Amino acid sequence: MHANTVFASLKNGSPDLSEDPTAFLSPALIQCERLWKDWGRRTSWPKDQWAFVRRTIEPLLYARIEPEPEHYSGGLLNPKGAIEAQSIRLFSCSFENGPLPTISGYAQFQMMFDRVLASTADLYDWMEETDWLDWALGFGFHLQDGGEWDATYENGGIEFEIVAP
Repeated sequence: MHANTVFASLKNGSPDLSEDPTAFLSPALIQCERLWKDWGRRTSWPKDQWAFVRRTIEPLLYARIEPEPEHYSGGLLNPKGAIEAQSIRLFSCSFENGPLPTISGYAQFQMMFDRVLASTADLYDWMEETDWLDWALGFGFHLQDGGEWDATYENGGIEFEIVAP
């Protein structure tokens, strides 16, 4: 059994806003949207405002990998079920599409394999043999009503990286 730290990054993950989530959003998140409208892109924000946005949004985020049977038969040893992120870091966000932001960030996972994966190339070889984890990865938002809102409806890319043992 071999434990690996796996990072999954999401670029421009956008939620499906065919329904309006505003009733389930915290006042702090609505304030973040107002800040974004006032200041635009993050590069022009005062540091304390970006810190406020990160402190507001990061605790609302979830990330999990929900493996398929092929992953288990191909050597994934984590217990059956979702693998929850150990940590999530927000790099950027944009409220141009509505009250739930488009996000970029990464999540850190601890995963167990039946073999040594010594590099990101080994991880990609394993995914090619089994099934790509891109489809198993979910990033999103926990809402005040206890529900979740997926942020991978559309995205600019998902990448995986492994920390060599």
